[in-house]
Amino acid sequence: MTGLAFLLAEPWRRVRGHWPLLAAAGLLVYFLWHGLHGERGLWAWVEVQRELGRAKAELATLEAERRRLEAPVRALQPDRSDPDLLEEALRELGYLGEREMILWQQQVGERRAPPRP
Repeated sequence: MTGLAFLLAEPWRRVRGHWPLLAAAGLLVYFLWHGLHGERGLWAWVEVQRELGRAKAELATLEAERRRLEAPVRALQPDRSDPDLLEEALRELGYLGEREMILWQQQVGERRAPPRP
């Protein structure tokens, strides 16, 4: 062989005996790449963990907001109504004037829980 043909053929002669090793190295590189960058790889897992942290923080904020909004609603329930809160709500809605007041009268057989602070 001469010149260029020899230069092109020589690397293939060296590789010919080591192809199983090269195939195994190629598979290893393939699986390592997809283990890091794939759809379910390490970087995707890190991003899911970040998103989970943000979602948990948002959930905690929304639960606190819900508890804050539920307190007045619970206070207006018929079985444990807070007279002051009810009177304030009626004034805001225009059912009571500035100089009017509510007198509570307990019905026969009705058990009203004491107002909650």
